Amino acid sequence: MTRLISLLCIVLLLAAFTPSAIRLYVIGSQTFGQAVDSSVAITAVGIATVLSAEVGQVVFSLALATLGTSRSSRRLLYSSMAISTILALTGNIQIALPGHVQSPFAWLEAVAPPLIVLSTAYVLKEQVLEAIEHRHAGERAYQADLQEWHIATAEPEHDPDWQQFYANALRDALRKVNARRKETLSGMTQNDWRLAVHREMQADLWYTEPESTEMIISSALTLNDVSSSRRNGDHAVPKASAAVSGAV
Repeated sequence: MTRLISLLCIVLLLAAFTPSAIRLYVIGSQTFGQAVDSSVAITAVGIATVLSAEVGQVVFSLALATLGTSRSSRRLLYSSMAISTILALTGNIQIALPGHVQSPFAWLEAVAPPLIVLSTAYVLKEQVLEAIEHRHAGERAYQADLQEWHIATAEPEHDPDWQQFYANALRDALRKVNARRKETLSGMTQNDWRLAVHREMQADLWYTEPESTEMIISSALTLNDVSSSRRNGDHAVPKASAAVSGAV
């Protein structure tokens, strides 16, 4: 719908711009030709008059959408737009009304094109403002989501669902490595997968969390050290039977 409105505004702008631009070119070139006798200069001034009046209305109106952020800038743009509008109205009236002052349509046909150009430029300005607001809102939402993503990915282990994500990744990796053992994989239950994944998780903790077999070997080594001490008489430890008899 927005694109359709913009397209219709451009069509309307061209329709209103054409008769007004022709009149402004004529009045600008004729007025300048009375003072300067140069065909090139007369043509250039005629085109400049059209640009100053009609194009100036559109430019200053659209500039309000992006540059009218302060009171002084808005005042300057509105003043420039008013000057362009007065120039366009005066030129159209001076060319269109001689000999048709009593005709209402002549007045409307002279005044309407510059005003329609001004109104169309205002509609385009609002379209530009809406597009800028949507883009700004999208940019803010993107930056907010990007910040959340950076926070979440900075320390993913702190996420409540990290263990589940890690387990899923390990299960996918195990399936990929054992792709040839389809029968074995298809027969694995949820508990089998849980044990397999748990074993892989524990494999990453081989130093900080030794396996049960390593703990048994460590305990056995400790007992052997104690037995050797007893046999050598160093730091003798009282037997359980002696402690019991002494207590009695």
